[in-house]
Amino acid sequence: MQPHLATVDIGSLFAPQATVQARADCQDALHSALRDTGFAVLRGTGVPAQTLERMRSAVKAVFDAPRDLYRDAVVQKDNYRGYVPLGYFTPNAGGARADRYEAWKLHWEASAADPVCVASTLYGPNRWPPIGFDVQGAVQTYWAEMTRVNDAVLTALCKALGLDPAVVLSMLDQPLTNMTLLNYPPTPTRDDVWGIHPHKDFNFLTLLAHDPVGGLEVRTHDGRWVEALCGEQEYVLNVGDMLELLTGGRLVSTPHRVTNRSALQRQSFPYFSVPRFDVVVSPLLPPVAGFARSALQSGAASHGIWYSNWPDEAVTDPAMDLGDYAA
Repeated sequence: MQPHLATVDIGSLFAPQATVQARADCQDALHSALRDTGFAVLRGTGVPAQTLERMRSAVKAVFDAPRDLYRDAVVQKDNYRGYVPLGYFTPNAGGARADRYEAWKLHWEASAADPVCVASTLYGPNRWPPIGFDVQGAVQTYWAEMTRVNDAVLTALCKALGLDPAVVLSMLDQPLTNMTLLNYPPTPTRDDVWGIHPHKDFNFLTLLAHDPVGGLEVRTHDGRWVEALCGEQEYVLNVGDMLELLTGGRLVSTPHRVTNRSALQRQSFPYFSVPRFDVVVSPLLPPVAGFARSALQSGAASHGIWYSNWPDEAVTDPAMDLGDYAA
């Protein structure tokens, strides 16, 4: 029987009437899952069904539209927002075929007049698809829900670890949080062709809504790849490298990949929480045995990660563990 990811009901984190014990049990369950595998399935998020369905409709509209509309909105090295054509990016670790997805990249919205845009060129206004569907409205409503869930989960994990939640949440003021609207066409059944190659996320937490097509796989400790099964109105949660570093290796960033062997278009829209550009991420707790990673600055690290999607760029910072997992 295929192993399943732990399922955690986080409804008690939002219920005023929840008992102290119920919240403590939820905190412990989250901590246990993310300590052992780095992944969990969340239920009880309170995200309205209509918000999720509106988001699905927005993503479908983006990728149903003629691609000629997006010719002037392709992501660039100096503006990592907008359309990512099919096969445009190569794996960050290099040496492999381009990933088989197309995307629309979005970041935390900042007005061009905001002083943070002067402090860091990573900020700015988003490009939005030039189509009739109100993609911006759907995304912003869904984004607010993901931020609510992300902050509640981070707070619970901090309490389980004995950290001050206010300290960690302050790192997400003016964040480099981002979302990717993704479309994966069916791919050949070959070992060297991926929707997204095996990798680890480089952020705090990732939230991904239930995917009716499937194809997200997680690598277990013994090297097996298992599908991240997730039911309706549930969300896959996983730890990124920045949170692993912040917790001194107590929460685990785990390799995962996407393949689409169905005959359908697979569409998803992960949310990645990332600290503000000037936050230096380093362990807030004594590192566990064998965990030795250098501190990193969120902005510099994010810049390096984004640049390394281009085949003529590479990551050289030893603190940035992208996970070069070929199979």
